[in-house]
Amino acid sequence: MCALGYVSKVDGGYTLGLRLKDLSKPLEQRDEAIRRHFAELIHSMAQLTNNTAYLAVPSGVGEYLYLDAVERDNPLTIRSPRGRREGLTTSAIGKVFLAFEDSLRRTLRISGEVSPELDEELSQVKLQGYALDLEQAEPELNCLAIPLYWHGKVVAAAGICGASSDLTAPRLIHFAGVFTRKSQ
Repeated sequence: MCALGYVSKVDGGYTLGLRLKDLSKPLEQRDEAIRRHFAELIHSMAQLTNNTAYLAVPSGVGEYLYLDAVERDNPLTIRSPRGRREGLTTSAIGKVFLAFEDSLRRTLRISGEVSPELDEELSQVKLQGYALDLEQAEPELNCLAIPLYWHGKVVAAAGICGASSDLTAPRLIHFAGVFTRKSQ
């Protein structure tokens, strides 16, 4: 492993080698391309709602990764989430990935992480084309997420979160239509 550059010997142990950086370069390039492709939409979402907008991609079987955020001055939103991972079953963004990626949904259903109620909600998310989190993940916080397509495939999700008193369910549903049209 050392000879191939995957690990390097350091005082009393090993550390990851530079070869791993080379292996991850295509993923970094893909993430950057997704970030650039959807940057205008994310900025528009934040501006229209005056709430923080997020861009995320699936990351393994049970998580997603925040690629970007356009932050607004809102005490209830996540500060600088870039690089942070979240579980798929606990948010609007996660519900989008589960609704539109059958293999993820099936895997989590088998492991017992998708209840019959959540499974029903995910079917509704797929039909509607958006997911809501109405104070489910956190009290006083409502969120909306939409799938983002590139070359006909869902590659990311965009979301907004804000105070439930500001981002009411009817307002989020209105924004779902606006953002879905803008994303196409």
